[in-house]
Amino acid sequence: MGMVRFILLFIVAWGAPLAWAQPAQVILLRHAEKSEDPADVHLSLKGRERALALVPWLTETRTFLTNGLPAALFATATFKPEHSQRPQETLAPLARHLGQPVQTPFQNREYVALAQNILTNQAYAGKTVVICWVHDYIPQLAAALGVSPMPRKMKADEFDRVLLISFHDEKASLENLPQRLLYGDAAR
Repeated sequence: MGMVRFILLFIVAWGAPLAWAQPAQVILLRHAEKSEDPADVHLSLKGRERALALVPWLTETRTFLTNGLPAALFATATFKPEHSQRPQETLAPLARHLGQPVQTPFQNREYVALAQNILTNQAYAGKTVVICWVHDYIPQLAAALGVSPMPRKMKADEFDRVLLISFHDEKASLENLPQRLLYGDAAR
């Protein structure tokens, strides 16, 4: 669906004018590694290492700094039945470094509401937003942000990728980038 059509449908549905406030970039990543124990809702040791390694990578890599440091950090809200803390824990070191909160207003299935919030919030216009989500809904979230075609679903053991969504003339383009932060990460 084209962005103009999406905006018109939104206006009709909500009955209010919509201010377009497109960010320049959205950095979309999956939470870091989880424990082998399915009952453990926290990051594994390797996951905590990745969370720490993301800080300099996201704050010093030129690709991510074309619009300054991130204006906002989002992660999935904790919800039942699993109570996973991993998306929030993945961004916690970055949040401390930037002095920003990790915002968690939406559950993993509320990716459309998150996308609408980011695409229409004047605070993010022309800036970079970082989102850490669960892999099951990352393709749908990217599509809700305007990426077409929808990217493939990440594999269950794939923690070393970042989707960089850039916006130009109300169109979203996608780059699937390797993190190359820890031993064993994909080279490409």
